[in-house]
Amino acid sequence: MNSACDNLERFLDGELAPADAENFRHHLARCGPCESRMKELLALELLADDALNTVETQPARAAPSWRGKPWLMVVPLALAAGLAVLMLRVPRSESGDPGSELWLADATTRPLEVRLTHPGADGHRPYDVMRSAGTPPRALALRELARLEEAADHRGIGSAFLLRGDLAQATAFFDKLPHSPDVDTDRAALALQQGEPEKALTLLERALKTRPGHAQALWNQGLAFQRMGLPLRAAESFEQVAGLKERGWSEEAAQRAQALRDAAVRERKDWKGMRQDCQRMVDGGAPLSSAQAEALPGMARVCFYNALRAAASPERVESLRPLAVVLDRREDGTHLEDLVRHTARRDFSVRVPLAREYAGLTRGEVKGPALEAFLTRLREARQEDLLLGALAYADPRQSVEEYRAIALATKDPWFALLAEERQAKAEAPQQARERLQAAVQACTQSGRQAYRCMLMQRELGLVMARLHRPVDARTHFLAALRGARDSQEWGSQRNLLQDLGQVARTQGDLVLARAYLEELLLQTPEGCADSEVALTNLALAHHRALDFAGARELLDRAIQCSQKPSMTRLALLSDLARTPFQKAEDAGLLEQGLRALRESGTQEAGDLALLRHIEGRFFLEQDAQRGQALLRQVLAESSKLPAADVSARKARVYSYTSLILHAGRSGDLGQGLALFAEERALPPPAKCVLGVTVDDERTFVVARDAEGRLIGHHDTGRTSPLAAVDGLVPDKVVAALRACPSVDVLARPPVQGRAGLLPSDMAWSYRMGAPSAAPAPGVAPRRLVVTDVQSPASLNLPALRAWNENGADTKDLTLLRGAEATPPRVLQAMRDATEVQVHAHGIIDPSVADASVLVLSPESSSGRFALSTGDLKGQRLHGHPVVLLAACYAGHTSAYLHENFGLPLAFIESGARAVLAATQEIPDAEANAFFEPVLARIREGAPAAVALRDERQAWLKRHSSAWVHQVLLFE
Repeated sequence: MNSACDNLERFLDGELAPADAENFRHHLARCGPCESRMKELLALELLADDALNTVETQPARAAPSWRGKPWLMVVPLALAAGLAVLMLRVPRSESGDPGSELWLADATTRPLEVRLTHPGADGHRPYDVMRSAGTPPRALALRELARLEEAADHRGIGSAFLLRGDLAQATAFFDKLPHSPDVDTDRAALALQQGEPEKALTLLERALKTRPGHAQALWNQGLAFQRMGLPLRAAESFEQVAGLKERGWSEEAAQRAQALRDAAVRERKDWKGMRQDCQRMVDGGAPLSSAQAEALPGMARVCFYNALRAAASPERVESLRPLAVVLDRREDGTHLEDLVRHTARRDFSVRVPLAREYAGLTRGEVKGPALEAFLTRLREARQEDLLLGALAYADPRQSVEEYRAIALATKDPWFALLAEERQAKAEAPQQARERLQAAVQACTQSGRQAYRCMLMQRELGLVMARLHRPVDARTHFLAALRGARDSQEWGSQRNLLQDLGQVARTQGDLVLARAYLEELLLQTPEGCADSEVALTNLALAHHRALDFAGARELLDRAIQCSQKPSMTRLALLSDLARTPFQKAEDAGLLEQGLRALRESGTQEAGDLALLRHIEGRFFLEQDAQRGQALLRQVLAESSKLPAADVSARKARVYSYTSLILHAGRSGDLGQGLALFAEERALPPPAKCVLGVTVDDERTFVVARDAEGRLIGHHDTGRTSPLAAVDGLVPDKVVAALRACPSVDVLARPPVQGRAGLLPSDMAWSYRMGAPSAAPAPGVAPRRLVVTDVQSPASLNLPALRAWNENGADTKDLTLLRGAEATPPRVLQAMRDATEVQVHAHGIIDPSVADASVLVLSPESSSGRFALSTGDLKGQRLHGHPVVLLAACYAGHTSAYLHENFGLPLAFIESGARAVLAATQEIPDAEANAFFEPVLARIREGAPAAVALRDERQAWLKRHSSAWVHQVLLFE
């Protein structure tokens, strides 16, 4: 929120934290003063470097650095500008080839693994890195650089900086360029150098969509896939480069592709071979070798336990001792060797038949009633170790306490973790989350039981996905994937690729979803049944990208692979029912699948509501009356379920989506608008209201103007997912609303919370629900202001201007400033306030939260500093305050199909009657000057939407800064 321009020098120095550097890059691309200042600083640097070092006498200078040159900052800017002009006009050297030095083309090896698109920077040389700290970076050829600047070749300048590892300055020049295949490819190269392969992949997808055979883009795409751990996708990209027959590059690409394929085949072969050897050992064959135990210790330990339980004699038990010693050594304990000793003393006259039956259980030969009977015999024979193993094949929701008691009695950390994992599977998601978080933290800190810890990370990710917390789910899946790769657990890697693909699809990141799921398909070329889930999820990703033909093709492949139904498959059948790609047999497939899932006994109440929604959504296209009746039944059922039931929430929102869009398609504008209001428990609006919803290719907009007249628009023409809302509301609807004093906007996800839906010269707000009660007349206001926040030093954020009281009445004012402004104290102070102002930094870090977070002062004990949407859950703001979030990006929301996440929405749900927040940056010097008059108007009784509109218009007449267009109001 401060004057972001103050961060320019620290940005150029590379001193900003990654999230802040990313935020500053967005600022720099739009800020003329910063761009001019950067040119001046660069020119000064070049002049200083040229004056102190000449190219002819010092060929290996250090690269330019802002550090250690404070005198550069005090040179008058007018002089700097003049020197810059002189510098840019220096003629090109006539001796030698300056361009060769600029692009480091005279070196025998290239410094970067990535490829750049500038012709001078893309010559092929072998890639090599030093095993030492490396040689000092090569200096820039300053006169050549000046020539590029004079020609406005920002791509060339950015490439020159990137070649020398100056990522901050490379970013500054690349960010000034418009999108193109070349620029996106170079930005992707920069992202790869910054350790962001996912960001690179998105840029490269756009470049290759425009120019499919782009050599540098394909090369960098291969590197992005490789760094994400997707070797076969990477090999495919490199093979495409090899097919272009470029000198040098094609040969290297072919070698890279072959190496990736060989390594992937070897890892898969070793894992599958180990699995076969494992079963042979359980069936009485040779024990695993020490080398196998060292290579795959997790699988080896699972095999050891099963082989020990299936052993039919003391001699067979003793033969497993060497394997026990090897595995114990890895965990620095004696649990397995002690277990060998204890098992060898068992009564084998009782144990032998049970051990043989246990071996059959591991082969999948004992199921259903036979398994229940086997468990009973084990209990009667008091064979606790066999019972512990057999219970792992039963429903985890049964015999939870029994399993836990036996597991903990072993004193083996392996089984202690298994007990936590099994109990979590039997618990509700919230309780499971708490249990698994504690267990994962404990095993991570101990550094032991890496295999079990990896599987628990995955289980925690699955729980987070059930709770619809995709950011947290992805974090745990990635941690588990790192563990699976480190331990060469090919089978676990496949499961995690599927998990990551599903989460990416949930987040709407179709590029990542395809990357993970297509890698999964490539890793299982011979197993169609094993590919069914990946095919179904990939089909759904294509549907979300509005590629309905591709979705149908993949869905048909999935159905051919397996007739076993899934909710995802049925949902896709339902969505395709309104497209030309529906098939006559779909109704039979849907009804058969619904019946199978309902009769399975595994569906929770929320899942059953979601299944009924799928049925209603499908038949709404075939038999409108039947479809509407089913959807109404869903609304009745889901209203009785807890708000925490994510499946029930989805069923409710999706059912309103279907009903609203059906009304729009039928031309029943009144019914459509009534449904918008019903969803929010509002009475049918009489005038000055706008409803907007988007679902895949469909859009429905309906409004009542100042006279109560209905006007609407429905279309099915969208060909790509919704990216922005500018222009979404047709001009005729905007014109009809112009006469309204203010407009209540009933927007649904993913439109809700986006800036630009209506013009900023209109008074409008996002209406979230029924109005909260304002303080009664005569009730003293209770104002809270959070200011002078001391953000953590690790974030490297500049201090903000203190909130200025400007003679305000401080009688009923609470100030939380400095070290006092911690998240818990702010939350406590908010509860009874009637007005809340938070003056702080706001940051967006997708790896931390779905939406933006407010940066407050850290707690002394825990260091916690962020106030996020999660912190507001369960809070009650009894004073129903007007909330001002005077922080950058505080209005930013993340949209999913069934709900949005964002600070304004969380405040409204907690009881705030209105929230003001901006979706972009807020200049520190201007924030108070704009927001205080808005709040003053509201205190005087003006409607919040009118107060915001009037002050915005007055501001724009006095100032050139347009950030106020991004300020939104939620009520």
